[in-house]
Amino acid sequence: GIASCKKRPGIVIPTIKPRSNDQIIEKAHQAEEAGAFAVASDIDAATLINMRIFGQPVGPKSARDIAEVVQAIKLPFIVKGVMSAEEAVSCAEAGAQGIVVSNHGGRVLDGMAGTADVLPDIAAAVKGRITIFVDGGIRHGEDILKMLAFGADAVLIGRPAAVAAVGGGAEGVKLLLDTLKRQLMDAMMITGVRDLSHVPANIVRKLD
Repeated sequence: GIASCKKRPGIVIPTIKPRSNDQIIEKAHQAEEAGAFAVASDIDAATLINMRIFGQPVGPKSARDIAEVVQAIKLPFIVKGVMSAEEAVSCAEAGAQGIVVSNHGGRVLDGMAGTADVLPDIAAAVKGRITIFVDGGIRHGEDILKMLAFGADAVLIGRPAAVAAVGGGAEGVKLLLDTLKRQLMDAMMITGVRDLSHVPANIVRKLD
């Protein structure tokens, strides 16, 4: 991520895997020097088996940890891995400027909640106080509109973009983004949404 910042200053936001606070702060300073305009870090690494094997810290960061990082760096700090309103409020109170609602792919527990399940409560708690990003299973423009309706400010599409890049390079990624944009515009037209900054929650109805 930091190497990419040097090539594309002002575009890339590096995401730092959980380390000690001192290591996160050190890498955040490196990111700033490389031209990053923000930096992110996972709130925990419980799903990252390799980190556990090699003795890296995988436990969750506390609100005090987040506040320490925020106070030590100049860049806006984004916390990834938030899955409850309580965590979101703690991040906001600790000074983080963004959160990523994410269950890290949900590949560990079959019964783990999806991000769409927890997003409405999180948005109700912190919308307007902190920027809300969300990932997890977003594969279609309609998925993007749903996540915005649930309260996200923006969505992340890392896995589809990675597959597109491997399969088709820059052209593959462009095709993916163009397709998502077209699908999103179609979904907006069908639901009567004119402005992505004001997507009403009532366009999505949960069926019992």
